[in-house]
Amino acid sequence: MALSAQERARIVFSRQEPVRSWSCRADEGIRLEAWDTFAEICGSAAAALTGLLFVAVSIRITYIARSQELRNRAAQTLSLFGTVLIISVLIAIPRQAYRTLGVELVVLAVITGTGQYILDRRAKGERSNQAIAPVLEAVTPTTVTSLLLLAAGIVLVLGVPAGLYVLVGPVFVALAGGITSAWLLLTKITE
Repeated sequence: MALSAQERARIVFSRQEPVRSWSCRADEGIRLEAWDTFAEICGSAAAALTGLLFVAVSIRITYIARSQELRNRAAQTLSLFGTVLIISVLIAIPRQAYRTLGVELVVLAVITGTGQYILDRRAKGERSNQAIAPVLEAVTPTTVTSLLLLAAGIVLVLGVPAGLYVLVGPVFVALAGGITSAWLLLTKITE
């Protein structure tokens, strides 16, 4: 008994599983088709903003070089952009398991948090006479970024796909805080 072409096609297509943009099972690799654009946009933004930060520091180098506090605040801002760039690279690694990505994010959160804490302590060691210095301290979201990144990593280590959505928080906080800090470094340092 021969089957028609339509019947064969119906049988073939009925056996296929639905296509998903990413996997919900923790033991499978994450298929990041849906997250590639997010990683690309955030990584590109972080790289471009790093360039803006270097321009801002270069324009105000005389004042920033004289102040340990401003140098460390600029380094914190650079670290925020670098964190977003690393997150983007980690998301872009193909066929990575949730737990693996989660462990990487937890390690990154610990390294970032420790580095930010050291830079903050160094900045507070010698206060600047610039009025902008305390404002930079207030607007740089170093602790929030590290804690949100840690939370996203832990959620992914537990195998919960929502960890990717939690990861959006530290990326946006780091970018917004970094943009604000770079702008303040560029425009608000007084002579």
